[in-house]
Amino acid sequence: MKNLILIALVALAFQVVAQKNNVQSAANSLKYDEYEEGKKYIDLATVHPKTVNDPKMWYYRGKVYLAIHDKKKAIDPDAIRKSTESLMKCLEIDERKMFTDSARVYLMRASISCFYEGLEKYKVEDYKYAGELYDIVLKTLVYDENKDLARNNVSEKNVYLYMYYAANGAKDKVKEKQYLEKLIELNYNDPRIYIYMSRLYQEEKDTATALQYVEKGRDRFYDDNSLIGEQVNLSLKLGKGEDLLAKITEDIGYDPGNAILFMVRGMLYEKKEDLENAAKDYKESLVINPDNFNANFNLGIMYYNEGATIMGVAKDILDNNKYNAEKTKADAKFREALPFFEAAHEIDPKDEIAAQSLLRLYPRLGETEKYTKLKEKLTNE
Repeated sequence: MKNLILIALVALAFQVVAQKNNVQSAANSLKYDEYEEGKKYIDLATVHPKTVNDPKMWYYRGKVYLAIHDKKKAIDPDAIRKSTESLMKCLEIDERKMFTDSARVYLMRASISCFYEGLEKYKVEDYKYAGELYDIVLKTLVYDENKDLARNNVSEKNVYLYMYYAANGAKDKVKEKQYLEKLIELNYNDPRIYIYMSRLYQEEKDTATALQYVEKGRDRFYDDNSLIGEQVNLSLKLGKGEDLLAKITEDIGYDPGNAILFMVRGMLYEKKEDLENAAKDYKESLVINPDNFNANFNLGIMYYNEGATIMGVAKDILDNNKYNAEKTKADAKFREALPFFEAAHEIDPKDEIAAQSLLRLYPRLGETEKYTKLKEKLTNE
C-alpha cells in the first residue's frame, strides 16, 4: 500500500514538473523565435489544473502570444487578444509581485497593439471583433501608471469613441447609447456626439429626448452650427418654433451684441420662409462678427436657393423675353450670394460646399478669372 501511495505521489510530482517544464519550454522558445513550439507548450500549460493559476504561466503566455502577433500573426490571428488578457491575468493573481513590473510593461505594448488591431478590424467591417478588442483595451487602462497608453493616443475617451463606432457599425443601438452617454459624461470635446445621440432618439421617434440632447450639446458648444441647425429643426418639428423664436428674441434684448443669437433667429426665420427677416438677422450677425463663417454661408445658400428657384420656374417659359427677364432676376440673386460665399471660403478654405458653390457661380456670372484661379488652387491642394 505504501508503495502505491509513493508511486502516486511520484506521478503527481512528475505531472507538476512536466507542466512547469511546459511553461519553461514556452519561455525558451522565445529565445529562438520558435513561435509555433512556444504556442504548443503554453497552450498545454494553460489548460492544466497545476499551472492554470500560476502567474508565471500567464506571464509567459502573454509574451508568447505578443511575439506571435508581432512576428508571425498567421499562427494565431487572435494572438493579441490572448496576449493582453493573459498579462492582465498575471497582474491580477501575482500576489508575490514576482512578474508585476515586467508584466505591466508588456501589457502596455499588448494593449496598444490590441487597440490598433481593433482599428484594422473596423476598417474591414468586422465590427463585433473590433468592439471586443476595444473592450479589452478599456480594462487595461487601470494599469497605465506611467501614461504609456495615453502617449500613444489610447485614452479612455478615445477608446469609448471607437467602441461607439464599432457599435454603430454593428447596428447595436443599445451599446451606441451606452458609449455616447459615457463620452458625454467624460466631456468629450466634439459636438457630434450630441448629434449622434439625438439622431438615435429621432430614429425611435422620441423627438423630445432628441431635442434635450441637442440642447445639452449647445450648453457646451454654444456656437456649433450643426447643433444650432438641429435645435431649430427639432423645435419646429415639435411645434416649438415660436417658443424658440420668442426665447431668442428675449435673449437678444438682454445681449444685443451676441452674433450667435442673431444667426439662430435668422435660421428660424428662414425655416419659416420669412426670408426678409432672415437676411436682416444674418447681416446683423455679420455686423457684430464679420468672420462668422456660418452667417456668411447661410446667406450665400439662401440667396443661391432663391436664384435656383427662379431658374427652376423660368426653364418652362417659352417666351424668350419673359425667360430672359426671369434669368436676370435669378442672376441678381446669384450675384447677391457671391460675396457671402467668397467670405465663407476665405474664413474656411477647407469647406468643400462653399468652394464648390463658387465654382458654380463664377462661370454663370462671367467671373472667368476668379474661376480659373480657384480651380487651380483647389487642384494643387
